[in-house]
Amino acid sequence: MEGPAPAEHAAVRIARAAEGRGLAVARRAGRGNEQRGLTVLALAAAGAAFVSLFLPWLGFGGRAEVGWNIPLGTEFGLLALAVVLVELLSLARAWASRGSELVAFCLAAATGVIGLSVVANLRWGGLLVGGFAAFDYGAWLGLALAVLLVLLAALRLARLWRSAR
Repeated sequence: MEGPAPAEHAAVRIARAAEGRGLAVARRAGRGNEQRGLTVLALAAAGAAFVSLFLPWLGFGGRAEVGWNIPLGTEFGLLALAVVLVELLSLARAWASRGSELVAFCLAAATGVIGLSVVANLRWGGLLVGGFAAFDYGAWLGLALAVLLVLLAALRLARLWRSAR
């Protein structure tokens, strides 16, 4: 005879609730199709991340530095461009397979992690003297988009795990 189910840890409950809400947003963005919604959201976030690199990221000494000119900024931009291209192929149904979903997950995760690394390197990498105060609006936008890309990659991974069962 089985006893009562063990109590679910609070972190697991929070993670499941966040996953449910995130996938609900994806369904809304995809007009009922979760996969399409994740694709649209990743396309928008990566496109915005690419554009954010043309904005000023650092402002010091009366001079503004765009994201392309800072360490790891180029890598962030190129990975964001790769996400845009893969997601466009997915939306056009030119490359729709399990492999394309895995590549999209990997690229979105890598772009988000590199985006977070750009900001961490700016703040704690020894390049910046003024700390966060020297960050311009492009850096804050890039940070928000990097976090969003990591979250979208996590949602895509959760969806892939669910479909693999």
